[in-house]
Amino acid sequence: MDVELSGLQPQVQHAGRGDRVARTREAIVASTLTLAMEGEVAPIVRDIAKLAGVSARTVFQHFADTAELYVAVLGRVLGTLIGDPAANSKGALDERIALAIGQRAGRYEKLLPMWTFVETLQRRSSEADEKVHLLYTTNREQIAQCFGEELTALPGDSRERTLNAVAMALTPESWIVLRERLGLTVEQAREEWRFIIKAVFTDGSAYR
Repeated sequence: MDVELSGLQPQVQHAGRGDRVARTREAIVASTLTLAMEGEVAPIVRDIAKLAGVSARTVFQHFADTAELYVAVLGRVLGTLIGDPAANSKGALDERIALAIGQRAGRYEKLLPMWTFVETLQRRSSEADEKVHLLYTTNREQIAQCFGEELTALPGDSRERTLNAVAMALTPESWIVLRERLGLTVEQAREEWRFIIKAVFTDGSAYR
């Protein structure tokens, strides 16, 4: 029995250390995300460490540099957005438009305070650019699923153009233009989106 216990002990210690490492890393990522959400384009290590309750040296024990840390933060945010299920592909067109818009409005409103952080990181890091590209790809795939009935009824070229038009309308940049550049409220921005998507599917004879 003693042999069995002694054999397990190193594993228990390793697991405990692993948990501490994971918690510290999580605190660093969460603190960086908090600063980015407050509008910091490039949160500095001193502020990250203070918020996480660790030393600056500890930050660099978990991440090679700030670029790697920022990419981890971006992955956390985009992973949550991409992980959302696609809107229901059943039901009336108006219902599906409302679902698709509601889902994306919620997603992109979360990104709004830190979009400059995202754009800046995307320009500086190919890995970050790939993560953002995946967001757009997933968005397009989910739109194709949501409005499959309408898209299938169109000929091939028109189908692609219509899908591209809807996917382009429902991007983070589109939401940011409506909210920040035009100063619309969340409800006003949602209504503008609804008008555009409804027009594409009901008045979009040019795509046929």
